Amino acid sequence: MEKNRMTKITWMVAGLVIACFSPVITHAQADTAAEEYHSTNTGPAALPPSVKTEFQGHFSLPYEVQCHGHKLAPGDYTLVVKTVGEDKMVTLQREGSDVVLHSRPVPPTSVSDHGPSAVMLRHGPGPGSHTLEGVYLENLKLVLFLDETRHTNPIDKVFASVKRVPIS
Repeated sequence: MEKNRMTKITWMVAGLVIACFSPVITHAQADTAAEEYHSTNTGPAALPPSVKTEFQGHFSLPYEVQCHGHKLAPGDYTLVVKTVGEDKMVTLQREGSDVVLHSRPVPPTSVSDHGPSAVMLRHGPGPGSHTLEGVYLENLKLVLFLDETRHTNPIDKVFASVKRVPIS
């Protein structure tokens, strides 16, 4: 009787092991040869967020600037603002390379919003450098902050003037 019970338990454990690992084996086969193991009950894990281009324009940097850890060389740039899901993404394009930046929208009343669309360059950190801090988009009445280092060094506050570079 004891031997019969042990045999049943052994078979139950073996069956559970096979049942647990069988889907893993079939998924591995589906990953390596997906065309041979098509399944109709699967879908994408997550739908891609909707992407909408809201603004595109051109501007020219007169000197090297820093922006969120990136050094941007002087020259002509294309600026593209896209909405990805709920977020605004700013892409700076120059000579085939893209710098994609997350932004933080703020109401334009908190920043001087008079005039045409422009990128905002702040003098600092230090007396000889500049930071691309934000973008004002006239047609969207929107200010996007790109670099929020806030220049905590006291000497940087002395040189903290903002220059607007127009976007065409």
